[in-house]
Amino acid sequence: MSDPLMSIGTFSRAASLSVKTLRAYHGQGLLTPAAVDPETGFRRYAAGQLADAGVIRRLRELEVPLADVATILTARDPEVTAATLARHAEQMRERAKRVEQIVHDLHAAPPESWTPPRLAELPAMSAVAVTGVVRDGAYDAFLVTAYARLEQACLDAGVEITGPSSALYDAEFLDDAEQEVTAYFPVDADVAPAGTTLLHLPPVIAAVVTHAGDHETLPDTYGLLGAWVAHHGTPTGQPLREAYVANVSDGVPPSAYQTDIVWPLTPRKDTP
Repeated sequence: MSDPLMSIGTFSRAASLSVKTLRAYHGQGLLTPAAVDPETGFRRYAAGQLADAGVIRRLRELEVPLADVATILTARDPEVTAATLARHAEQMRERAKRVEQIVHDLHAAPPESWTPPRLAELPAMSAVAVTGVVRDGAYDAFLVTAYARLEQACLDAGVEITGPSSALYDAEFLDDAEQEVTAYFPVDADVAPAGTTLLHLPPVIAAVVTHAGDHETLPDTYGLLGAWVAHHGTPTGQPLREAYVANVSDGVPPSAYQTDIVWPLTPRKDTP
């Protein structure tokens, strides 16, 4: 007997997964309909797919990442499942420790992890850059790869790097899940090395703060700087800059990192 097909609505009720979620899983290749009408686009699912839907639902209830869910479904191997869930359990324990630390920090005096915000006039500069879309907050992984690529390109082309590794970020968060980031080095050059882009960054007046310590607490410093900007000027809408004055490439531990956050603005006349 063939496996009967169900409409997406009926399947969603039977699987206890919303239609919106099923459509997302289809787009991600996690749970593909048994049939899709080429004219209407209507999805139909086989009754036998309810088992996979149940596995996905239970794993997502445990906050197992979609990539790990896909690994489990593709392998269909108890050993792979056990290893994947063990890794996830360890990550959950680490998350619990971080939550405990956050709760502790909320009841403690705020650390002195920044310099007072200041107004600065930054000159125009040239920079070599690469741009990418960072997903799920994986900024460090993108930046490490980008800076290695930029350094090698500059070395091959004989281009002198004149400042710290830096990055441009959109003035607004358009999507919590992904953000376009441009990694760059200030340079003394008129032509971009192969595989990079030459930027001409304009002069800006900006609010600047130096964050001391690892990047986990950068959002707190952004809050401090944002409040200062609100009181002393109007954001121009230009990209924000981060300059990694001291970082892992300098051989220092995270506690010794120094990051300049630069927020372009039009200052009020009474701003000191």
